Amino acid sequence: MSQKSDEDLLHLLEIPVGELILESRIGVGFTAEVYKGIWTRRGDTVVAIKQINEDARMRSEQQLAFVREMSVLTQVRHENLVQLYGVCLDSRPLRIVTEYCGGGAVFELLHQGQPPVELVYAQQIKMCRDTARAMCYLHTFNPMIIHRDLKSLNMLLDKPVTGPSEVPLIKVCDFGVAKFQVQAGNWGQMTNQAGTQHWMAPEMWTSSTYDEKVDVFSFAMVIYEIICREVPFEEEEPAEVGKYTVAGIRPEMDAVPPDFPAELIALMQACWAQDPSERPCFPDVLQQLEALRG
Repeated sequence: MSQKSDEDLLHLLEIPVGELILESRIGVGFTAEVYKGIWTRRGDTVVAIKQINEDARMRSEQQLAFVREMSVLTQVRHENLVQLYGVCLDSRPLRIVTEYCGGGAVFELLHQGQPPVELVYAQQIKMCRDTARAMCYLHTFNPMIIHRDLKSLNMLLDKPVTGPSEVPLIKVCDFGVAKFQVQAGNWGQMTNQAGTQHWMAPEMWTSSTYDEKVDVFSFAMVIYEIICREVPFEEEEPAEVGKYTVAGIRPEMDAVPPDFPAELIALMQACWAQDPSERPCFPDVLQQLEALRG
């Protein structure tokens, strides 16, 4: 990537807040709220607008680092990644503008709804493949990107899925804790516990030295979640989950449906291996998923 001045980066990313029309709130978290809105300059394109809460406002040097990272993400293009459009920097709070996905989070599809939406194997394996395609792209991007917070809450559906006949399209989102490789084999200083407890690799609980294999572990938890319709360690307090994963304990296999292919179960278990070096890389993960029926 060619070097750009700070002013160039700001110009590349900035969307004047006056070009946005906020409509309805579609999500809320500890540090941000997400709205559906309209970007008028882009032909009234429907967008998602992530609004950073005032109490999470960044210091100026943090904001600059944020802008530099966003400049990388503006170059990321993949069907299974939510596209970043830009950032509003001319007003407070800070706003991040992305592609809008009308189907909501995969978490909601898997765990909410009365009655829950029926899903068939072909849909579930497609969701796994879509996610692996996104992660394979990030892990083979230059510079390589670790997501560090892969989970069903950060996987969006392009359109609603209301029954077993519809084909899901998954888009991975939220690069708020993504890490960019400094140079080949060097990730620099990492932050421990950067992800979300129920999906977090054991080494993230105990160390600030880890690599892209943390995403592979999280993907194993996503596979489990998709096929079992359960959050990993759902009954445990978040702080207790780390004790289990660090000790080598994994979610109960009794919840796995007996008719799922043994190859998929073996892949899931390989991806959550305790030793990161024993986990497959995402190109290998994707190759194995592509070979499965469905």
